[in-house]
Amino acid sequence: MSMNASDMSDLELKHLAERFLFEYAACLNDERYEEWPAFFEAADCRYEILSRENYDLGLPAPLMGCYSHGMVTDRVLMLVNKTLTWRKMYFRHAITNVRVDRTGESVVGVKANVTVHQTDLEGVASLYLVGRYEDELVLRDGRLKIRKKAVILDSFGIDNMLAVPV
Repeated sequence: MSMNASDMSDLELKHLAERFLFEYAACLNDERYEEWPAFFEAADCRYEILSRENYDLGLPAPLMGCYSHGMVTDRVLMLVNKTLTWRKMYFRHAITNVRVDRTGESVVGVKANVTVHQTDLEGVASLYLVGRYEDELVLRDGRLKIRKKAVILDSFGIDNMLAVPV
């Protein structure tokens, strides 16, 4: 039997969305980049990182964008193959204030705050970015997948290149 968002209580749906986002963060925190594309819907997905200023003004130019599952996969291929040259950091994502809106039979809108801290190899920690997620998730067979993920950054002056997904 297929489960839709309409078959779940608000609390069940929020819990499912929170667990999904927390697993997403754990994947990135643990540097399991080869698993990251599996969070996205294979047939139709979009991943963008935007500055808050552009987002608020309705300007569509992202800082980084992927417009298909192939692009999402390519986004992390050099990380997986360890061929990307970048200043190595460890990251910790904190996702808070998760809000869920039912937008369709199997579509769930999820908004959440996100902060990411970074620690360099010498152990010096700092704030990497502050922003929010605005996601459109699809629920199929009791599992969520990302159809659209917009990472909207309040702090778009990032001191390290966007080598890793957010």
